[in-house]
Amino acid sequence: MKKYLVVVGISAVAFASDWDLTAPTGLKFGLIKGYENWHVVATHYRTDKNELRYIIGNDKAVEAYRRGAKKFPEGAILVKIGYSLRKNPDFSASVEPAVIQRVEFMIKDSKRFKDTAGWGFARFVKDQKTGKYKVFGKSPKDYMQCFACHQSVSRKDFVFTDYVKRK
Repeated sequence: MKKYLVVVGISAVAFASDWDLTAPTGLKFGLIKGYENWHVVATHYRTDKNELRYIIGNDKAVEAYRRGAKKFPEGAILVKIGYSLRKNPDFSASVEPAVIQRVEFMIKDSKRFKDTAGWGFARFVKDQKTGKYKVFGKSPKDYMQCFACHQSVSRKDFVFTDYVKRK
């Protein structure tokens, strides 16, 4: 039986000033600088947005997944990178990521984010004309929509994504 190594590349394309952007929740884009070297947790395909999403985590988040923890530890960060799709020019039966649409993340910080069950949210939308990122929302209340969706998975510490185990 042959074994194959599959490598998934995640590119972090951001201008230097993008890392200085701050979401209305107080979370800086730069908090996740270097995320392209974090662990892939899973991928999702969002049918309503026709978007492929890579979910990656920092060491704290991935270790919690591996332990089967019911709650994530303080400092755990999960990043979601949303890509538009295109047909793979070399294999017409497949699609592949095309262009980053957005980068979002959530961090467990129970002291700072009491109103959202200890999770802080940030979203940065890529402007396709300039290639630069823009902050989503004008106030922290704009991020209550993130939390509203995540409430449906309160039994999983407000995290949608299950860890894809590698054997």
